[in-house]
Amino acid sequence: MKWNAIFILLSVFALAPVAAGQAKKVDDRALPNQLSETEVQMILKENNPKSHVEAALKLSDAHLAKAVKNTEAHQYKTAIDEVDVYASLVIYADGYTRKLPAAEVKDRNTCLKKIEQAIFKQSRNLDLVLREVPFDFREPVDGKINDLKKVRLRALDDSIGGGKIINSSNEN
Repeated sequence: MKWNAIFILLSVFALAPVAAGQAKKVDDRALPNQLSETEVQMILKENNPKSHVEAALKLSDAHLAKAVKNTEAHQYKTAIDEVDVYASLVIYADGYTRKLPAAEVKDRNTCLKKIEQAIFKQSRNLDLVLREVPFDFREPVDGKINDLKKVRLRALDDSIGGGKIINSSNEN
C-alpha cells in the first residue's frame, strides 16, 4: 500500500512541470517563461479581452520599472532580462489582441490603442535603459526596442488607419 502512495506522489511531481507549462498558454499564445506563477495567474484570470490586455500591460510596466532600477544600480544583466520580459509581455498582448474574433472588433481596436499608448508612455524609460546600459549589453535591448517600435506602429496603423496606411506607403 505504501508503494502505491509513493508511486502516485512521484507521478504527480513528475507531471507538475507539464501542468505548470500548460497554465502559461492561452489558445497557442504563450506567456513569457520568465513570469512567476502568480504573474501568470494574474493575466489568465482575466477573461475579458480588455482586462486581459490591461493585466499584461500592467505587469510589463512593473518589469520595465525594475529594469530602470537595475540599470541605476549598475546591474545590467538583470536590467536586460527585465526589458526582455517587458517586451515579451507587450508582444504577447499584441498577439492576443490580434487573434480576437472578428465579432470583437471594438475590443480589438480598444486593446490595440491601449498597447500603442503603453509603448509610447514607456518609450522614455526604454531610451533611458538603452542609454545607461554599456555597449556590450546594448544589442539585445536595442533589438527588443526595435520590435516594440514595430508593434506600436502596427497597432497605431490598425487602430487609426484600419491597417491600410503602412501597406499603402510601402507600395509607393
